[in-house]
Amino acid sequence: MTQPQQNGKVIEITPSNTIINVDNAANTKPSTAGNVEKLRSSLRPIMLYVVSTAQFLDIVNGASVSVAIIPIAEDLKFGVALLPWILNAYTISFAGLLLFSGRMGDLYGHRRIFMFGLFWFASWALVVSFSRSPIMFVISRALQGVGAACTVPTAMALISTSYPPGPERTKAFSVFAAFGGLGAVVGILMAGGLIASIGWPWIFRVSAIAAYVLLILAFFVIPSSPKKSAADRPHVDYLGSIASVSAVTGIVYYIIMGTEYGWANAKTLPVLFAALLCLAAFLYIESKVEHPIMPFRIWKSRLFATSVAIAFVLMAMMQGIIFYVNMIFQEVYGWSAIKTAVGFLVHALLAIVVFTILGRTIPRLPLKPLILAGFVFRCAAALMFAFVTENTSYWRLPFPALIVHVFGLGFSMLPVQITAVRDAANKDQGLVGAIYNTGLQLGAPFGIAILNVISISTNNQGAGSTVQAGPELMKGYKNALFGIVAFGVFGFILTVIILPWDKPVRPPKPVTSETKDPESLGKPVEESKEEVEEEMAFEKEAEMDAIEALALDSELAIIPPSGEQDGDESTIASRAESSK
Repeated sequence: MTQPQQNGKVIEITPSNTIINVDNAANTKPSTAGNVEKLRSSLRPIMLYVVSTAQFLDIVNGASVSVAIIPIAEDLKFGVALLPWILNAYTISFAGLLLFSGRMGDLYGHRRIFMFGLFWFASWALVVSFSRSPIMFVISRALQGVGAACTVPTAMALISTSYPPGPERTKAFSVFAAFGGLGAVVGILMAGGLIASIGWPWIFRVSAIAAYVLLILAFFVIPSSPKKSAADRPHVDYLGSIASVSAVTGIVYYIIMGTEYGWANAKTLPVLFAALLCLAAFLYIESKVEHPIMPFRIWKSRLFATSVAIAFVLMAMMQGIIFYVNMIFQEVYGWSAIKTAVGFLVHALLAIVVFTILGRTIPRLPLKPLILAGFVFRCAAALMFAFVTENTSYWRLPFPALIVHVFGLGFSMLPVQITAVRDAANKDQGLVGAIYNTGLQLGAPFGIAILNVISISTNNQGAGSTVQAGPELMKGYKNALFGIVAFGVFGFILTVIILPWDKPVRPPKPVTSETKDPESLGKPVEESKEEVEEEMAFEKEAEMDAIEALALDSELAIIPPSGEQDGDESTIASRAESSK
């Protein structure tokens, strides 16, 4: 068959690879939308820093408010009953909506939900900054937490879907984790400076300005999600969503408020019962509906299930160490908030270095030994802090203990984050990120609650107690730090027994025209062949649609290779010839 030509241009198309051979490429007219997406793909490194900075903002916002509790309470005249809600309103709404927002990202597009989260977070941060009453502050703060819940799981999903398994994804998650570690210390420093100069409302105004800037950048650098056909339109599990939000919110409320009012108090115990009922209803609904918000199939991966449990323990340890080291600096040493933040500065700066180095070396190492080493380092750091007294020099114990803790963070949190998402298909990345972060959010208040019980009971800070502040509190802090060591021993045993041994993360094989084996497409080996073939079919359909659009746009002659004129190729060729 003679190949039709137009102005010397010939284009050959194969089913799995498109080869354009043009005498004068400058005369072609590629699709504008295609150019935009190609440009966004080339900006992937900038996208990584945008989504990492979004997580950084979430953590900065939480850490800075913990420093500003007293100025906010005095300015807005908070009563004793509402005082805990300065922090808890944000935490509870954030944790409660993680699962729902992560699944919405899978259904409607991670880019769309991420950008909505930034807009919502920034807008309510502004409202918080102009609050003139405790009720207005608490409600606005809770609504701001909704925006944060939309950004964190979708940020993880955007990284997982943009970087293939292997060194690239590991390095990307190391950047993401380093930004999170830096956020806690920057939040304390920023809050101290702003409160001392222009006032606490600017904590939220600065966050809002930064979030709006990120929103603009996200629009340009984050690729759009693939369009779904009518048959693949999202099906939202509304009943399951309501039950999951109610269950997680109630459990987090009980853990947080139990430390304030007591575990069997009339203000907390009914909430726990209601939350457990919602949890049971959620599990029942998910087992019956056709399109569940949390498909049970994701729990078939032992790697994922164990990673969530380990993350829960790790977060309980991390929050415990940061909380009690902060108490040691301020109560035992008598430091100000600013001096305390400076004391933590080495922790933040070293975290950037450690996470960067680990991001380059982890792909060559099995992850289980790293996680075990992380538990050992964290336990060692807690033990070092446990033997601090009011006369101990910062350089003798706290400084080296902070360094040891940084290595514990790097060796544990980053590998666990990688194992959590490794087995998940792209369509479940938002859900997986949401469940992982929910585990973190539950672990943090749970750890603080248990450790506070140990500390308070040791210091006998109940009714009639005279021990309220100063170095005398170190006895309770010491036992709480021993409790952190107990958490670490439990996590170490859990990792040894349950977490499967793995091989170093390898980059996926490149996709070529000869690639037919689903396992060579950069997918995890554990993923089912049916899921891989389904994604291959979707990608091929999208590819053929793009080929057809390019042919009609450029008004070029299109022919199938070596006489293959069946199926979609012949259709495209006939349409292209008719358009001449």
